[in-house]
Amino acid sequence: MPETEPGSPGVAQASVRLPLGFTRSHRQVIHRYLRGREPLSGNDWPLLIQAMDTLRRAEVVRGGASETFADLYDRLVDAVYSDSLIGQLLRLASPEGEGESLRAATSRRILTDLRATGLWQAAVPDSQLVVAFCLYWWQMFVRGYAFEIAIYRDLADSGIVHMAHDLRDRRARLSGHDLEIMGFRGDVKTSTYFVLTRRSETLAHDFYITRMYHVNVQRWHRVVWLKPLFWHILNGEPTPVSYEAIWQVLPSVAQITLRSQKFVVVFYEEWKQRVIAQQVKEAN
Repeated sequence: MPETEPGSPGVAQASVRLPLGFTRSHRQVIHRYLRGREPLSGNDWPLLIQAMDTLRRAEVVRGGASETFADLYDRLVDAVYSDSLIGQLLRLASPEGEGESLRAATSRRILTDLRATGLWQAAVPDSQLVVAFCLYWWQMFVRGYAFEIAIYRDLADSGIVHMAHDLRDRRARLSGHDLEIMGFRGDVKTSTYFVLTRRSETLAHDFYITRMYHVNVQRWHRVVWLKPLFWHILNGEPTPVSYEAIWQVLPSVAQITLRSQKFVVVFYEEWKQRVIAQQVKEAN
């Protein structure tokens, strides 16, 4: 991320009210993220995710009125740029590979908007938290939908019957789940960050198409997390293992327990083949 600059002079100054639970460690990892001089470490990312989730409850106070960071992002970033970005991603041949340039271009416009509205000012050091919050969640938005589009295209190319929400429709994008396969409801996530945030404690969906990072080989792998009922239909015997030791079992099928819920974790390509076989069997 770029180094910040002084805000526009002559704009009413805003203050920032931070929520309980926002720590010095959170502030430090956000500063490293915003500087962007070197990649964050594996230990930094869970802390950054936690920090940005906590900042959703932070408030910008100006002229006697307050607005949470989350509401500010929805108003100044999501409502302004999201529909256009989705349309551009859908027109790309490789949304995951080409989406980064779109993200960077829009991020520069977001910075300009924050300066113009007085939400990024040199006289208010905590206003850099507003900048970091908006840039982080925009980055997650672009990467998330680029990945989701790539998955939907791959499912279609593989001949898997599925029903996905309409990404061009904002209301549909905010639906409770992303897609349905064989009557099971699922979500598409760029990584397993969703298990780290308080907003997703219930883990209510039947399956999650996501990615996991194998540190030893320094590679991302597409995987699917399934509730046992979905896996039972696909057949197979998973090996129980702790979440922390899951790479001792993968690429064989693993079963973990998280927040008192069991999940079967399988590589994406194997899951696809099992779904295809089951759909062909049901069709006949």
